[in-house]
Amino acid sequence: MARIYGVKDAPTIDEAIVEAIIYDVMQQHLGPGTHLSEKSVCDRFGVSRMNVKRALLTLSNIEVVKFQANKGARIRQPTLQQAMTLFETRRAIEPIIIKNVVAQRSDADTVSLNAHVELEEQAFSNNDRHQLIRLSGEFHLLIASFQNNHLLTGFMQTLITQSSLITGMYGQHSFSNCPLSEHRNLIEAIKNQDEHLALNLMMAHLEHIEADLALSSTQHQ
Repeated sequence: MARIYGVKDAPTIDEAIVEAIIYDVMQQHLGPGTHLSEKSVCDRFGVSRMNVKRALLTLSNIEVVKFQANKGARIRQPTLQQAMTLFETRRAIEPIIIKNVVAQRSDADTVSLNAHVELEEQAFSNNDRHQLIRLSGEFHLLIASFQNNHLLTGFMQTLITQSSLITGMYGQHSFSNCPLSEHRNLIEAIKNQDEHLALNLMMAHLEHIEADLALSSTQHQ
């Protein structure tokens, strides 16, 4: 999994809890609205309540968890409007990332991207939708990690995790959410440093992801 903090150092206890919960959200093992009691998190990781409180606060700050009075912490349930805003934000942010990556990319970067898509293809072959959703999101995080703007890299972690929550709520349970052929084509454009093509492919790709979600009908609360 791509590190949320974008560093190579071993995570602290608090960071490890945050990353594990984000992983479960992206894998859709923790769905929107799931209750996270401090005791259950303490028992799972064998840590103190103070560690858990800090981790849940971090998750709240990046809008993965929401605290409710007298009810504790729950995985957020994005509204329809929030889902639409998220994709509007991704359409603004990811082209900037693509421009940076096309300019800065190395041969090792394209090798890593191709290896990642092989994992996606394996998940597809295994009919493992949850694994594929997580890997598809991490593909976008991997691209972001190949550029030098660490603020954008960190922000993408939040956007992709939120996208996983939205897929859990509004997804139509198909494998078209993040077409693998589009990932392959995007890698080729990045490899060839074809900025114009890479930008067009990314924008079309984001449109296809959003189109696979039920975001255009009745309002959800």
